[in-house]
Amino acid sequence: MAISGSSSRSTVASLAGFRPRYPELSGLLLKLRAGERVLVAGALLESVGRPSRLRVMTPDTPILRLRDAIDPTEATTPVSRLAHLVQMVVAGILPESDAREECHTAISALASAFVDPGDRILVERISADLFAGRYYPALRRLVDLRQREAAILALAKAS
Repeated sequence: MAISGSSSRSTVASLAGFRPRYPELSGLLLKLRAGERVLVAGALLESVGRPSRLRVMTPDTPILRLRDAIDPTEATTPVSRLAHLVQMVVAGILPESDAREECHTAISALASAFVDPGDRILVERISADLFAGRYYPALRRLVDLRQREAAILALAKAS
């Protein structure tokens, strides 16, 4: 929907002064470095010139920083493959319905592979997030699990 003429100025002016009724629902604040790219609801945005801040007011908007994105060719381990799958959902590229079965299969395999109590708790939390449809928190937790996986693989390689 396009807004034209003087009414667009008044609409923009009224939105510029918008303050949320509930401060805890004030949106996600993205801090971007100069030249940093972020995918927001399927649109690629780039911070031009100097560092900037963007507030996303719409809840559950799919957002993915490209610096945090996993390239499909780098998704070579079980955890990184799951993280790549989840990032595709977070970015809005893959529908949840298409990813649900693959996530279930992957998380089941991870649950049997990680034996450390701390790792198992992390896998259980990721599983709970995935099955509740909380893909972004699951993706954040998968960053920690990827680090644990890398440490375990490095130890196995050194042995």
